[in-house]
Parts: sequence; structure tokens; C-alpha cells
Amino acid sequence: MPSSWSSSLRFELQFTGENINLWGDKLNAVLSHADYAVAGWLTKALSGDYVLTTANAADDEARAAMLKFTGAGPFAVTIPSVSKAYDVWNACAAPLTVTTGAGTAATLNPGETARMVCDGSNVRRSQGTEFGGQQITGLADPTSPQMAATKAYVDQTAFTANAGILPGQGGASGQYLKTNGVNALWQPLSSADLSDTAARDATALGRSVAFAIALGGQ
Repeated sequence: MPSSWSSSLRFELQFTGENINLWGDKLNAVLSHADYAVAGWLTKALSGDYVLTTANAADDEARAAMLKFTGAGPFAVTIPSVSKAYDVWNACAAPLTVTTGAGTAATLNPGETARMVCDGSNVRRSQGTEFGGQQITGLADPTSPQMAATKAYVDQTAFTANAGILPGQGGASGQYLKTNGVNALWQPLSSADLSDTAARDATALGRSVAFAIALGGQ
């Protein structure tokens, strides 16, 4: 009976009694491919969408543990429809999508590095707590206290969620927040707003003079 191949990493599975005097060479080939699948690094320059190469019992690109892609982009890279994990670095100038050609695809922004897992159809990414200065995007509005919030959600909550209490900031550049006792409004500063300034200044000056006289008389 001829050899067969493992489904995910395409290792040669030898049949009992096969390949007499060749068994050692074939085992070494399998170990070399296993080493590449665990710790192998592939750097691939892209000029368009690309399908990683696969080959039973021979060297191939899709068996690598770590993948780095360069080029302009955006690009889509197709991996085999088998269960496997990859560490992927998008060194392209535009987004990179990793897909099996079916199911869910995963996308990395330029400069991102992330773990990619494939269940044989869907590709999903996992991300640690270190984001390397990248912005977190694509968030939904939070629904519980411990969820992350977007800038849009925070702005809306602070300035428009309670209509009539805090108005939105749009179109209010250079204006001041003023209340009439019921509603808060953005308005430009007017001379009427400063009408009692002279009286307050005079009162403050009188107090200063009186204080100075009192100190001088001691």
C-alpha cells in the first residue's frame, strides 16, 4: 500500500514495511517539515492576491509557522482549508486579508502582527494586550461598564445624550457655554455678559483700599 499524508501539515505517513532502505531519509524529511511547521519563517513579497503553495511530503509555503508579507496592497492571501495556526505580520502598506476562500476571513492593518487560527474554513485573529501604537477600530457601542468605548460614543454621551443639559460641540468653535437657568447653550461672549464687570472691579478695588488703610493704621 502506498504512503498517505497527514491532513493539516501534509507529512508523509508510511505504510508498514514500505520504503525499505529509504525509511530514514523519509523520516528526516518529515522531521524537517515538522520543524518548519513549528518554528519556520516565511517572508513573501506580494504584488497581488496570492495562494500559499502546498505539497504532499515536499517543501511548501503553507506549512510555515510564521508569515511576513511585504508589498503595496491591499492583498488577500489564501491558506489551505485545514486546521492550523499562523503568526502573521502585515508589513504591507495596506490591509492584508487572510482567507481559505470560504467562511470568515481575517484582516490585519498595515504594520500589525497577530495570531491567526483556522478551523478548516474560517480564519480568525487573536490579539494580545500590546497593540504597538495601533488604534483599536471596529468597536460596537458598549453595553456594560467594563466594555471599551469609542470616541464617538463618549462624545455622544458627554454632549448629546442628555439633550438640553449639555449641547453638542458642532459649530461651537470660539463660543462659551452659557445657561439661562433651564438650558445650556453655546453662545459668543457679548458686552452684556460683561455688564457687571465694572461694578465687581470697583467693589474689589474698594476692598483692597480699605484693607490697605487698615494695615497702614496699625
